[in-house]
Amino acid sequence: MRRLATLWLALLAALAAPPPAAAQLTGDFLRDPLTTQVAERLTGLREQQQARRGGVLGLFGYNAIPDGSTNAVEITRGQVSSALSPTLQLGQTGFGFTVSEAFPLFLETYIGYARYDPRIFVGGGDESRRLPLRWNNVIGTVGVGYDIRLAEYLWLRPIINGSLGYAASDASIFGAFINWRRQTDVSFLTDKHMNVYGLGGAMMLAYYDYTPARNIDVELRYSEMRLQTFGDTPEAVRGSSTARTLGLWARYRWPMGVEAFGRPMRWVLDGSGSLYLGQQRESLGFGWAVKVGGGIEFDVGRHEIAVAGINLSRVRLIARYFYGDGGVTGTSVGIGMSF
Repeated sequence: MRRLATLWLALLAALAAPPPAAAQLTGDFLRDPLTTQVAERLTGLREQQQARRGGVLGLFGYNAIPDGSTNAVEITRGQVSSALSPTLQLGQTGFGFTVSEAFPLFLETYIGYARYDPRIFVGGGDESRRLPLRWNNVIGTVGVGYDIRLAEYLWLRPIINGSLGYAASDASIFGAFINWRRQTDVSFLTDKHMNVYGLGGAMMLAYYDYTPARNIDVELRYSEMRLQTFGDTPEAVRGSSTARTLGLWARYRWPMGVEAFGRPMRWVLDGSGSLYLGQQRESLGFGWAVKVGGGIEFDVGRHEIAVAGINLSRVRLIARYFYGDGGVTGTSVGIGMSF
């Protein structure tokens, strides 16, 4: 009984004693090593989540904005930085045209893709382990504009653009296939994805000068696109990004002196330069890029090659060399068609 009474007296004394100063409690708590480690870990996780939003949306921004010299680019270790290793693949294809001189409505549509290691773009960049699966982005962009004639060969073209994109890991794509084929829920695979839409526009100054001796095309374009996640995108990767690009594209064509399909063949010189002014430059690892190349062009309109009522008139085969700041280089071979 004496021992029990002693315990009760000690407990009452502890409750009656004044509490330590709040400042002292706070200071001791903050100086605790375990608490410091937890705080640093939480800060790191927040930074990783921000890298997910900005990194993936930045890649979307590169492919969402139409490029007159569409091409595929592959960036590997040592060309930009080790953070982009082992490989970043980017590509875009599409076309634009004016309906007619009497009705100068301009229409364009482009599809871009990206395939990449998610360690920097999704995981934050500090992970030392190599993830077995890669991520894939696909985005489509459509545009509607109107040609305003300023001079004989000079046009001003305002354009409104809209985009819709989707990003998913290889595992997510595989899981969606299982869901479709087996009607089996494998959400642990399919929840790694991102839905993106974009709204924006462009202003283009175009110069077109065509004569029998040569054809000259020059386009100066400023584009801006606001990208936003939506739908069932996981909360951790929700966000927004703005892509801005200033681009100059030019093409020069002249007769070769030989014929194909009963029409003259032409030499083609092609070049473009792009300055990335928005958030996409942080994901790409380079702020500007130049593409130069050349090839041949021939007419096939005389043979009336048509699909779905659209007549194919010209075909171009062009090889290009790609160069960007930070030592980014590459080559591509492409085919262009005019209708």
